[in-house]
Formats: sequence, structure tokens, C-alpha cells
Amino acid sequence: MIAFWIAAALLSALTASLVLLRAARAAGGPMMAEDPSLGVYRRQLTEIDDLAERGLLPGGEVKLARAEAARRLLGAAERQPAAPAAPARDYRRWVFAAAALAPLAAIGLYLAVGSPGAADQPYGRRLAAWRKADPASLDPPRMAAVVGAIAAEHPGKVTPLYYLAQAQLAAGQPYQAEHSLRQALALAPNRADLWTALGELLSAEAQGEPSAASAAAFERAQALDPKAPAPRYNLAIARIQNGDLAGGLAALRALAAEIDPADPARKDLEAQIAQIARSGAAPPAAPAAAGGDQQAFIHAMVDRLAARLAAQPDDPAGWGRLIRAYGVLGDAARKSAAEARAEALFKSRPDALAAVRAAEGGAQ
Repeated sequence: MIAFWIAAALLSALTASLVLLRAARAAGGPMMAEDPSLGVYRRQLTEIDDLAERGLLPGGEVKLARAEAARRLLGAAERQPAAPAAPARDYRRWVFAAAALAPLAAIGLYLAVGSPGAADQPYGRRLAAWRKADPASLDPPRMAAVVGAIAAEHPGKVTPLYYLAQAQLAAGQPYQAEHSLRQALALAPNRADLWTALGELLSAEAQGEPSAASAAAFERAQALDPKAPAPRYNLAIARIQNGDLAGGLAALRALAAEIDPADPARKDLEAQIAQIARSGAAPPAAPAAAGGDQQAFIHAMVDRLAARLAAQPDDPAGWGRLIRAYGVLGDAARKSAAEARAEALFKSRPDALAAVRAAEGGAQ
């Protein structure tokens, strides 16, 4: 704190000195440059006198030369602009007073409304406090910082990078989210869900317009998991946006036919198909998350994972992540239900149960 005050005092003194120096120069008034011809004519007079003393110039010519040089000197002097009048009032004292009072006023204002006794708050200490806080109490940027720290502690693991991308997207950091997803894909290039997430992000960045990059990501996801609904849906919408209405509707209808008739998602998709058929256009794209309610973001992320596992339950690592997510949210009932479901699914597969436990502990 003492170092801060010394630095502030020196900076204030330097600033005041610069202000006073400029004021002093301004108070002296602008100096008018002398006409250089005056010096020439003065030297001519001196030279004429010197030549006359040495006898090198006849007496009659001396008078004529002196008269001509004097005439030119007077003419040049008359053409010289007059010096500007001095200012009626001298403001230097007022400028000095203002320069001296400014740092004093700043110190007084800081003591009145600042917190000079507050302890330093380095970023590392604040980050440690955020990690101990209830996740629901953190805004998206702080949540992204926390998840980023967790990802940094587990280099080479995919799941922290995936959740970091989701947190960065919620914090309004789409480019950082894309970078995190690409890092995850470099570690696990055969994960269809990561390619799907990247495709959705790229589509949102393009404001829902057809994007070659997002289409390539969805195509890679579909090639890795032909039954996954998200890539198929997004590719069908892209076909409609690119003018292939019939082909896109056919793909959407084929997808709807594979969904359980009791699943509300099928009714929603069928309603959307009917709307597209009537309007002849794809529905508007949902905007990318940017800020918003953090609790809603967390629950939406977990609900997406739960919905995917309901449709594709043979994913031990996914169940482990879901169990861990419910634990983070403090939802003991759903955590217990997910654990029971995973136990029932993989009771005859010890290796799968081991994968569930490993993912639950953050090893994936």
C-alpha cells in the first residue's frame, strides 16, 4: 500500500509539473521570429564602416552606401509585425493552484468513497473462493473461470474441456468455447457428441445460416454415430436452408419415425415438420447462449445429457458424467436414480461399471 501511495504521489507531481511548465510558456506569450533581413542589413552597415576605416571605400561612396543600407534596415524594421500584447490578466497563479489542489482532491475523494484499508484480492484467491461457492451463485464468467481451472488441472481429459466449452458459451465467449471443443476433439476425435456440440456452436456463430464448417462437423458426427438424432436433425435443417425442401422434410420425417410415439419430442418434431411444410422455410435458429441464468444453463446442460442417455443408454462414461453432474447440482434423488439405472444396465459387465465409476470420478 505504501508503494502505491508513493507511486501515486510521484505521478501527481509529474503531472502538475508538466501543467505548470506549459502554463509558464503560454503566459510568456508567443515569441515572434525576427525578420532575417534585419541581420543582413546590420552586417552591411558594419562592413561599410570597416571598409571606410581601411580606406578601401571612397568617402562619397561611404555616405551613399550607409544611406542605402540604413534605408533598407528601416524598411525591414517597419515590415516586422508588432509583438502581441501581454495578456490583461496573469492566470499562472490559478493554474498553479489547480495543479496543486487536483491530487489533494483526488486523495480526499478516495478516502471518502474508496476502500484504502481493503486487503489485496489477487485473482488466485478470488478463484479459490469461487470454487468453494455454490455453483448456482456464480455468474457465467465466474463459472467459466472455475471450470477452466478444473480443466487446467486435468490436462488430457476430455470431459472438463467439454464442460468448459459449455460454460464459456454461457459466458458469451463463443470463440473460446470453440477452442475448448477443438482441444477436446484433438484428444477424442471419435466422439460424436463433441462433433455435434462443435456443429451446434458453429451454426449459432453463423446466426443459423448454412455453414460449411458446421455441416462438416455434423457430417462427421453422423458418420461416427449414424443413429444420433442431433446431427441428423441439423443436417436436415441445413438441406432445407440450402433449398432442398423435399429432401430435408424427408430426413426429418425419417427421424421422427424412429422416436418413441410416447416421447413428447416426437410430437414436437412432427409439429415442426408440419410448420416447415406449410411455410416452406426452416425455423429460425435459436441464438447462442450469452450470459443468462446460470442455474438454467447448468440444468439445461445436464438435461441434454440425460435425454441422450435415455435414447442411447449404452454409454458407461456418459452415465458416470450424469451421476457426477447430479452430485454437483445437489440433486440426490436424481443422482441415486442414475446410479441405480447404471447398475441395472451394466450389472453383467464389470468393465462397463468400472467405466461408469471412472467417469463419475472425472477420469474421462
